[in-house]
Amino acid sequence: MPQSRRLRRIATAALTCVSLALGALALTPMAATAAVGDTQIAWVEVEDGVISGGPALNSGDHGNFSGSGSYTFRETGMTSSMTVTAPEAGTYPVWIRYAAGPLGGAEDVTRSMGLTTNGSRQVVSYPLTGSWESWAFASATVTLDQGANTIALNCQRNLPTEMCRLNLDAIQVGGLAADTCVPTAVPAGAARLFDGTFATFDLWRKAGGGGFGRQTDCTIRGFRGPGSTWTQATTSQQANPYTLVLDWLRRDADDASSVYVGSATSNVTNPTTGYRVMIGATDTATVTSADGAFTQAADAAALAAAVKPVNQWNRYAVQVTPARIRVLLNGTVVNAVDRTVPLGGYIGLENRSAAAQVDFRDIQVQPGVDLGPIAGPAKRATKADGTTPNPGGESTLAHLVADAQRWATRGASGGTARIAFASPTALEADLVPTAASVTYAQAAAVVDAEPLVNMRLTGAQIKTVLEQQWQTTSGGQVPTPAFVRLGASSGLTWTHDVSRPQGDRITGTWLDGTALNPAGNYSVTVSQSLAAGGDNFREFTDGLVPQVRQATTVSALAAYVGDGSTTAPLAVPQSQRAVGVSVPGGAPSSYVAGTTYALDLSSWSYSNATDPQDATVDVTIAGRPVGSFPVDATRTDNAFDEDGRVAVRATIPADLAAGTATVRIVGTTTGTTVTRTIAVTAAPPAPTPTPTPTLVPTPTPTPTPLPTPTPTTSKVKPTLKVKVKPGRVTARQTRARLVVTVASTGSTPTGKVTVRAAGKTYVTKLRGGKATVTLRAFTAAGKAKVKVSYAGDTATLSAARTLKIAVLAP
Repeated sequence: MPQSRRLRRIATAALTCVSLALGALALTPMAATAAVGDTQIAWVEVEDGVISGGPALNSGDHGNFSGSGSYTFRETGMTSSMTVTAPEAGTYPVWIRYAAGPLGGAEDVTRSMGLTTNGSRQVVSYPLTGSWESWAFASATVTLDQGANTIALNCQRNLPTEMCRLNLDAIQVGGLAADTCVPTAVPAGAARLFDGTFATFDLWRKAGGGGFGRQTDCTIRGFRGPGSTWTQATTSQQANPYTLVLDWLRRDADDASSVYVGSATSNVTNPTTGYRVMIGATDTATVTSADGAFTQAADAAALAAAVKPVNQWNRYAVQVTPARIRVLLNGTVVNAVDRTVPLGGYIGLENRSAAAQVDFRDIQVQPGVDLGPIAGPAKRATKADGTTPNPGGESTLAHLVADAQRWATRGASGGTARIAFASPTALEADLVPTAASVTYAQAAAVVDAEPLVNMRLTGAQIKTVLEQQWQTTSGGQVPTPAFVRLGASSGLTWTHDVSRPQGDRITGTWLDGTALNPAGNYSVTVSQSLAAGGDNFREFTDGLVPQVRQATTVSALAAYVGDGSTTAPLAVPQSQRAVGVSVPGGAPSSYVAGTTYALDLSSWSYSNATDPQDATVDVTIAGRPVGSFPVDATRTDNAFDEDGRVAVRATIPADLAAGTATVRIVGTTTGTTVTRTIAVTAAPPAPTPTPTPTLVPTPTPTPTPLPTPTPTTSKVKPTLKVKVKPGRVTARQTRARLVVTVASTGSTPTGKVTVRAAGKTYVTKLRGGKATVTLRAFTAAGKAKVKVSYAGDTATLSAARTLKIAVLAP
């Protein structure tokens, strides 16, 4: 123990018998209409009195005491004398907190002991409490003088009426009932584990030498060395995911404690099962397995920003689900441990040492776990009626589930997944947040619970998997449904042409914009049922080194939604992974500059009214805008996900040089992108006209020439402003939206705005002087450079500016 602390505690002990020390206790002010004695005037700890006539303080060998311990009275002459200051003379009730456990035989009866007030002695009865760990209140009345009074508990076993053999804890003077602490409020459905009252504190049991005592401010504090206290209430044995909420406070730099969850035992100092969430100078929010085999420190930056200093209260919310413990400190996520976690088991508090005292209050268990906010609903595909699920439709929910499964297996222990697929037939419910937030129960209801399997597939095998979306059984029959659209993780895209023969309809596959190598190996995660060839996706059974991973479909989705800050909503997938592409009449070997480029697109639209939809697509050729074309999003019951059709008929720039050129088609809302490479032949030169014979004209007088006016321009220089939404952009998750405003004097600018970011070009039209461009999610954290340019119009000059977007790590 530090010398300063030791001296402070010695000084405090020397003053405990002085009435002024009681001024620090929680005294309830006298109401103007209250009778003498109706209001508590003092709470006096027996151990703080002048102890005489027997051995030293019992040191709290039994738990659930108040203050710093209790005192055992068992021999004649044992006394604790305490000073109480009364605001006025009169009769006051006293409430004596005690424990009377079994002794055996004739001694297991109601016991009695003396209570002396200002020299006047009476005998108080103390019925058995059932055990030495169970406490009760015995009541009596005393007459006090105004000012200082002496109240003493004393044992006279030589008198036939007194047995003593009691543990005495504290005396409350005044009040209409014992324990004036008001229970802290809890949300509906929550269970109070400690709400400030003795009624809930008595549901805990001490293990080991150290213990916890309730203080006069209705909190509990650890004392006297290593030990723990465990709740015995059945409410601590959780069968479903729950959130343990509690407040804690460190008074000195060396104070330390821990919170236990999921322990199979409730009577040990150091449990070997469950997990421990630590509190201390250097290890706050560190999570360890109780057996010490596993330790994960908190995120240092998040912890430093969230934790409050000594002498200020902090609040833990420890979320426990079957595969995860997530720790929120003062509302900020500071640690998340993905491990198998027992939902049952006991909850406990640890006292690490005699010098390391930590205070606790408002301990409660709330049913369920709030994972955090999501930017909007993610839904299954539906048929034209808007309600009937359609496994053949592309859906934001299937893509979100695939994103979650790739995220959960992104690390080395998960297989370093780069791609994940999800089957729509495994989706059981839409993910619709309540007040923008998602609970664990909602996430668990979305998808069938099964293990995840990571494997290696070649680019050619991935193409075969995608070909198997057009279904056939192992016997060659076409089942119902005849088409199943896989959900795919972000970054994986493909094109198809339904006019091509079965087995050869996939015309291109890309990962983060790079074509898949047919011979290359890619780490792919799927559910166990897909890995076994479910839904006729038999190619998965040929994956290399398939391995079941620790994460499941449910734990992956819950952890993905709950990852990171509770204030930054998780982005819902926007862009299409699959697009139908065909060239009417067949693609020529090359296109002549100045002629029409024609392309028919399909499968461009999601099916739900709440899903992101494109009204138009913008087209560029060789980086030059060539037009915007409408999306026909008419809903049908097309079984092959062909809704969302676009007819691109764009004029190739007449001055385009011969060579290859990239055609880029981008959805103005979703950012769905299709690129094609075409060969361009230069436009033929214009024919030279036949010369006309020259005639000699009759000379005429030459008129005096008029002065030629000097050309002037009336174009106005505009202002160009760019606003980035949302304010927090996360790599691989957030699709930043640029709101571009072009203003000038005397007119509203029209024309095109071009945005270049991360190697991609986006072109859109101004409408009312404004344009909105949605970028694809950035692939890496850092400062992303974005260039915005305006081409100008007949009344407005061109303008450009460059900005940098801060992209956060996921």
